[in-house]
Amino acid sequence: MGKKQVYNKNKANLPELILFAIIIACIYCILSLFGSSLTGEGGKSWGNYLRSSWGGPVIVLILFALYLSVAKIMKFRVPRIRRQFFGTLILYVSFAFLLGVLKELGWTSEWTLLTPGSFGAGLASFFVLNAGTFITLLLVAGCFVLSAIFFGSKILKASLPSIREIKIPRRRGTRKREKESPKDEVRNEIPQSPKNMPEQLFKPSSMPEITFQAPKLKPAPDEPKKSQQQEEINIEKAATVMSNAVEMIDNALALIDSGELKPPAQKPSVPQHRVKKTHRPLPPVSVSFDNDVKRPEKTTSILYDESAFPPPPEIFGPKIKSEPSRDILKNSEKQAKSITLALKNFGVIASVAHIVTGASFIQYQLELSAGTKVSKITGLAEDLAMFLAVTSVRIEAPIPGTRYVGIEVPCAERKIITLRDIFESEDFMISPVRLPIPLGVKVDGKISVIGLEDMPHILTAGEKGSGRNMFVNTCILSMCSRRKPDELRLILIDPRHIDFSVYDGLPHLLASPVSEADSAVKALTWAYDEMEKRTSAFAAARVRNLASFNRKQKLGGKLPEIVIVINELSDLLYGSDPSIEGIIMKLAQKAGSAGIYMILSAQRPSPDVFTTMIRSNIPARAAFALSSESESRNIIANPDAVRLTGKGDMLFKNINTVRYQAPFVGEEKISEFVEYMFNNLETPDMMRF
Repeated sequence: MGKKQVYNKNKANLPELILFAIIIACIYCILSLFGSSLTGEGGKSWGNYLRSSWGGPVIVLILFALYLSVAKIMKFRVPRIRRQFFGTLILYVSFAFLLGVLKELGWTSEWTLLTPGSFGAGLASFFVLNAGTFITLLLVAGCFVLSAIFFGSKILKASLPSIREIKIPRRRGTRKREKESPKDEVRNEIPQSPKNMPEQLFKPSSMPEITFQAPKLKPAPDEPKKSQQQEEINIEKAATVMSNAVEMIDNALALIDSGELKPPAQKPSVPQHRVKKTHRPLPPVSVSFDNDVKRPEKTTSILYDESAFPPPPEIFGPKIKSEPSRDILKNSEKQAKSITLALKNFGVIASVAHIVTGASFIQYQLELSAGTKVSKITGLAEDLAMFLAVTSVRIEAPIPGTRYVGIEVPCAERKIITLRDIFESEDFMISPVRLPIPLGVKVDGKISVIGLEDMPHILTAGEKGSGRNMFVNTCILSMCSRRKPDELRLILIDPRHIDFSVYDGLPHLLASPVSEADSAVKALTWAYDEMEKRTSAFAAARVRNLASFNRKQKLGGKLPEIVIVINELSDLLYGSDPSIEGIIMKLAQKAGSAGIYMILSAQRPSPDVFTTMIRSNIPARAAFALSSESESRNIIANPDAVRLTGKGDMLFKNINTVRYQAPFVGEEKISEFVEYMFNNLETPDMMRF
């Protein structure tokens, strides 16, 4: 028996130990949030994680957990714990939401607890981007009101007085009630009307006097009359029954609020959908297609707000979260030792300073010993690839802005970067560029977005399967997501007939996708004439570019930016009008200041496709995996494109050459995007080349 009692005592103390552990954890989290030195480096890291991910308002949840734990240990009664839980949760969301909105409006604070974190910033940026600042502020106010309702606001009580406020005083003497039904016979006596209320409220003149009699199953022959004291006792019992009924009603309302008890289902009302606005029919397609073939009416199941622009990021698919596994981190440490050993065998003494895991490759940043020349390590790429047993190794000597040499080795597991990840990033949302080009993710995990108007043209090349076509598609989708058709018009030239056919019907198109060489010449000639007209208008207005010209114009006189996208430039140049190369060269020289930009793409960047004149006027180049070092040198002036791994692995050269992992978007998502824009935006008048 003694052992059994000791076991039960230890078992009873286990919940208290758990509560003490929760209290200590809450105090540790609070100290970490304030950056206290009592928690050490681990606490500082934990506090930085809480502030960056969940924001400073997470202290509301921690304090609530601390309050519940202390109340449980001290045996305090916590009233309406479910209401308090939901009220605290909504209060945290409200504060994080408010701080995120203030951050969007440009307000910053040096106090670390006034940071919204990624949760509050993402929530605020989504609503500000889609609903506007005014509606977002109303939503924030609504969240605070909802939290106050859960906590039991005095405003709610003033508008809906509680039943408990009606007190039932004792009164001598009762009224008897005749039997009405068997159910009425089992009820106890009820109190009479209060003294401070008129008798007519409880006894209308039109109703007969109602008497009440206690139930009698077997009446006794000699039953004494009820005394006055017994009647008062019955009145007290009736008041107790009434108060119990009031408590039952309150408990039922609390269960309905918490969701455990659902009210009776009502007949669903038929929603009255808005009548979809009609669009003018698309004009006939270019001469490369049969004019009798009509675009079929597509039906999609995309349930988005038809008035929303820019389109929601959800249209580009779900998020894909992938983090490097522990095996990759362990293998990278072993690989770092192998690299230093291999370099030592070749007479280069170096040590690994940093290991950076990127999306498609791992960069080992080496610090060379004193007196070692960089030229000794630049030619060891193939030797290191053979020593490490990998497909390719790229050497960046030195890394721009550092004193390290980078050894880039392909990852065993590739991290997928989606276009939605780019669109939902803070770098894309706060970017001031008008025509954003998502380059992708660097080796350090930072997202890079540049403006096409700043370059103002791009050359891109890559083998089949390297991700070149996907990069061109992400450029088109990114620009159309930022600008409306009255601000941006596209000319898509596709000699292969299949790459740009998915964009047929996009409201941003100036004409249907062009695929024939003669139509392409007409389109480029029209662009050249438009460039001349715009430059003459700019000279008359005494401005230098399109942005300055539009600032001086009224709403009706603004000119849209025009982007010309040519896929497979080599197929367009071979066997077509020889003047097309001269038109492209003139557009590359002067079209940027007129608001006309080009994206030129080719599978093989040979010198007869990307000529010296074209390359000299287009310094921005994107190189994907290539099979020839001469082709790599022709586009980015070094042979490193041969060592890329494909599937979006890219080297972008403008001033410096930087390696990126370009984003990915599925073909079905492109079709859904075109249908969404076609259904929700008015299609302007289109041309026919």
